[in-house]
Amino acid sequence: MLTLPTSSPTPSKDVDLPIPPNAPLDHDFPETNDFVFSPLLTLPPTFGSAYVGETFSCSLCANNELSNGANRRVSSIQMTAEMQAPTQTVPLELLAADEERDNPDFDDGESLQRIVRFDLQSEGNHVLAVSVTYTETDSDGEDQSKSRTRTFRKLYQFIAAPCLSVRTKVSALRMEGNRNEKRSQTKPVSFALEAQLENMADGPITLERVAFSPKQSFNTTSINWDVSWPDTEKTPCPFLMPRDVTQVAFLIKQQSDGKQPKSQVETTKDGRMILGQLTIRWRTAMGDPGFLTTGWLTTRKQP
Repeated sequence: MLTLPTSSPTPSKDVDLPIPPNAPLDHDFPETNDFVFSPLLTLPPTFGSAYVGETFSCSLCANNELSNGANRRVSSIQMTAEMQAPTQTVPLELLAADEERDNPDFDDGESLQRIVRFDLQSEGNHVLAVSVTYTETDSDGEDQSKSRTRTFRKLYQFIAAPCLSVRTKVSALRMEGNRNEKRSQTKPVSFALEAQLENMADGPITLERVAFSPKQSFNTTSINWDVSWPDTEKTPCPFLMPRDVTQVAFLIKQQSDGKQPKSQVETTKDGRMILGQLTIRWRTAMGDPGFLTTGWLTTRKQP
């Protein structure tokens, strides 16, 4: 997370003060720099961690740093980016951060800005690779020019760490009737799903929604804070500080028409019932959204 200093410069030199204007700043910035925080906003080659389930986004700027009066000219700029994730390499769409340019030339001091976004879905090392291609034209002053194409590439590395740790437990509910009666394979079954959610991030998060998406053979009922009870106030969404844990639960019932199940339950190769998936939505302290979907949750098939 980027933390900016809270100091601010003193009034300009026109004010009669015994100290220079940049004395209270945390860094000795040049007096010609109008934006005192600009050196802190540069994306370093390695800038720490991001979190799985959130969206990585940044602005890419290609700056023409030729001095005024130089006998070179820059034009035909093309920028591409890709995200090298642990399991695949994904080309990224570049969104225009400003109005599209009609002039192919790139004047001195101008910049081309693009925005990239990528949904982090897997843990591990990620590399943002950015390539810029442009045409550089030299003029020798005799109306003769020489053009050549140049390309450079920059890599930015970061680690996607888990924001939420999810631990689940599925328990079969006791069926009604004679306790000693042998259970029938065709009788509908019910389960209780419990899940512990732990905030693994460095900052607080707010859980907006936790839902269970069952397979077609099952129905589910939430017994969490989103349930409305008569004559009671609405329960606020859980707020989790780092390493805080909250627990959620769902009741899962097999669909039936009377005593018989409506459809055949999907099972794994080792005989486990496939119940469904848990989906979780949250927001960080800065309001950034996060989303996580677990794998298929299963349980032992009833004897």
